[in-house]
Amino acid sequence: MVELSGLTLPQLYQLLKDLEREISRRKVEDKHKAIADLQKLAAERGFSLTELLGAEAPSKRGGKRGPVAAQFKNPANPEQTWSGRGRKPQWVADHLAKGGDIDSLRV
Repeated sequence: MVELSGLTLPQLYQLLKDLEREISRRKVEDKHKAIADLQKLAAERGFSLTELLGAEAPSKRGGKRGPVAAQFKNPANPEQTWSGRGRKPQWVADHLAKGGDIDSLRV
């Protein structure tokens, strides 16, 4: 163990920085080892890890969604459309403020 009371403040900050770097390195190392252990266990039972966990890769979860076809159009200007995602366009807000129904704008 390191005796902390004898260290100066800059030494303590350096120690903290070194600890954070070592913890990050070990987390990555331990994660890779755990994955390798799981792959070995799956292989021993005749499976791949992907088969057991599903085909979806972790990087495919979440993130941005792709483009969507227009769901609504402005009756006054059919070139203005909205997918229904994100912030409502002003023409939709105006239509609703006048008592209009969102379904009447559906494509």
